Parts: sequence; structure tokens; C-alpha cells
Amino acid sequence: MLITIPGPSLLPLAFIINGLREIGEPARKALIVDLAEGSYQGRTIGLYYLIRESIMIPASLIGGLLWSVSPQTPFIAASMAGSLGVLIFLTSKKHPT
Repeated sequence: MLITIPGPSLLPLAFIINGLREIGEPARKALIVDLAEGSYQGRTIGLYYLIRESIMIPASLIGGLLWSVSPQTPFIAASMAGSLGVLIFLTSKKHPT
């Protein structure tokens, strides 16, 4: 959204649309808790966030390198990565119920 807006007056709208992705956050957390065994739910959630944040550590460096190509490149790369994730999810054999 950020690279497609025509001017700064629509910047709040871009951030509102970006915030809509947080709608699924409670469902995702509930799915993680439901998949964990009863006595290991806390550890499972902690491990999930450890792995997630460990992957995110180099994100700022990679984003900076992509930004040096052009300011739009990090946004395009993130959109492509997200689209790939959706495609992998939709084509996987098992879907959470």
C-alpha cells in the first residue's frame, strides 16, 4: 500500500489497511495453543516466538540492503514473500480446521 499511494494525504489510509492484517492474530495464537499439549502450551508458545523473532533479527539488515537498490524494493520483496506464503498455504495438503 505504501508504494501505491499518490500522496501523503492518503498515508493514514495505507496504515489502516496495513493494520487489517492483525485481525487474524487472535485466531493464529489460538491455533498455536490448541496444537500444543496441555502441560507444554506455555513452552510451545515461547518456542514459537523465539523462532519467529530469531528469523526477524536479520530483517532490518536485509531491508536496508534492499532499500539501497530502491526505496520500493523492500515493499515489493515483502509482498512477493507474503504471496509465496499464501500460495504454499493454499496448496498444502493439510489445512487447520
